[in-house]
Amino acid sequence: MSLDEPMGVDLMFFGAHPDDIEIGAGGLVAQQTAKGRKVVLVDLTAGEMASNGTVEQRAEEAQKAAEILGVYQRVNLGLPDSRLAVTEEYLEAVVRVLRRFKPQLVFAPYREDRHPDHIAAANLVTQALFLAGLWKKFPDQQPHRTMKLFHYFLHYTEKPSFIVDITKVYNQKLESIMAHTSQFGVNLEEKPTELPRLFKRLEARNTFFGSLAAVQYGEGFYAAEPIRVDDVMRLSGS
Repeated sequence: MSLDEPMGVDLMFFGAHPDDIEIGAGGLVAQQTAKGRKVVLVDLTAGEMASNGTVEQRAEEAQKAAEILGVYQRVNLGLPDSRLAVTEEYLEAVVRVLRRFKPQLVFAPYREDRHPDHIAAANLVTQALFLAGLWKKFPDQQPHRTMKLFHYFLHYTEKPSFIVDITKVYNQKLESIMAHTSQFGVNLEEKPTELPRLFKRLEARNTFFGSLAAVQYGEGFYAAEPIRVDDVMRLSGS
């Protein structure tokens, strides 16, 4: 299949590293694929600067996590880990994958975070999303204007613009995270990190977001722009 063949997917999630999407939005991904929606995951880097795990291991783990979540495709753009930035070269890579899959909704990390790559990923995707709609930018591809960009939370949070009930798929989210065994497994190598403790923080956060929406577990998402509502009754949650 040609890389430029029109596809048209429902949702596209970007992560700086191969496990970011599962941590911040794995519940939403699982919920949407269960509804039959076509979802693509895009890892910007191979996570080669992680304390544990090789590039090959991480790629295998990422594909296993994608299978657990039931996504349509997972791709890796091969940008440099710990050196993400908004450059013309990296913008082109993101613009081209947006135009290739033509998503309706896009999700990226929240722009305030402890990890510089997460911040850079937010800025990179935000700018690429605009450029992807310009006819004269990389004119060998047809432009694509995505309807909306939302951000998921990693280290830091903000008051969410909306909360998704992930109670029914919470265990599936955890399973997808555990698929990254080099990062979260029980046999971590000689370089211990704080990542195994992430599960307690993650449960606390998903429980907190869930409590705000009167459900057991929730994932919060932030929208920089107001969300248009065509039928106000859909806000009833019924």
